[in-house]
Amino acid sequence: MRKKALLLFLVLGLFSCNFFKQDTDKLLVTVYGDKLYFSDIQDLISPDLSGEDSLKLVQALCEKWAKEQLLVQKAKINLPLVLQDVQAQVESYEKSLLIYSYQKELLNQKLDTIVNDDEIQSYYEKNKQNFILNNAVVRVNYIKLKKEVPYLWKVQRLFKKEDEESKLSLEDYCYQFADDYYLDDSWLSVDDIFKVLPDSYTSRNLFKGKNIEFADDDYYYFLHVKKYISKGSVSPLEMVSNQIHSIIINKRKIDFLKHVEMDLYQNALAKNYVQYEKN
Repeated sequence: MRKKALLLFLVLGLFSCNFFKQDTDKLLVTVYGDKLYFSDIQDLISPDLSGEDSLKLVQALCEKWAKEQLLVQKAKINLPLVLQDVQAQVESYEKSLLIYSYQKELLNQKLDTIVNDDEIQSYYEKNKQNFILNNAVVRVNYIKLKKEVPYLWKVQRLFKKEDEESKLSLEDYCYQFADDYYLDDSWLSVDDIFKVLPDSYTSRNLFKGKNIEFADDDYYYFLHVKKYISKGSVSPLEMVSNQIHSIIINKRKIDFLKHVEMDLYQNALAKNYVQYEKN
């Protein structure tokens, strides 16, 4: 309380007797010998502020500064010397950031990001052991229909077929009448398929060519398994091609940056920009 009163006394002195015109370097507060002068914070005080608001701001800035000094003193006492070397840490971070920005710009300008199908296929063949399935996957036709839909016979006739004409007819029908459907050729986890089926469906055995038709109180469900791959098998290429694309690009980035670094080093050696001391 006494310090606060003293601070207020000092601050009040700042705004009296034409202080700004006479002495802008008035001492405001001292902490462990470090001093804060009014000139240190003068630029933070807007001339548009009222006298009362200016006093409050100066008081807040003084308190903030004092708290920071106390924390710095505490850190110097308690932190190991290695951690106190902030300048070294800043310089290290600055170097890392500069190198990262340069490398990023180089990659944006010069890295070849086109990966053709042959490269993906080749990587897949050589690294199949890295793409083992943790769960069984399937390609299916799945359709959910309300019981009152028209032309149900169309679905019953088409949902097992895989030719393009049947697929287009089925898509057209589902677009108009289905509550939910999936006719894509992408691979899905078997677990994801069972999540969309009602709890009343108890059979859990799926295999290629299996057809499921059943109903609950409100809906018909149709499921045709076009392909099935069991857990522990190698993932189909289509399922991991995007992953392989990313792997190839990342490998190119690493190789490219290593090549740039080595070229830079060799050129610098050749021009004596790097000179090792001989023992």
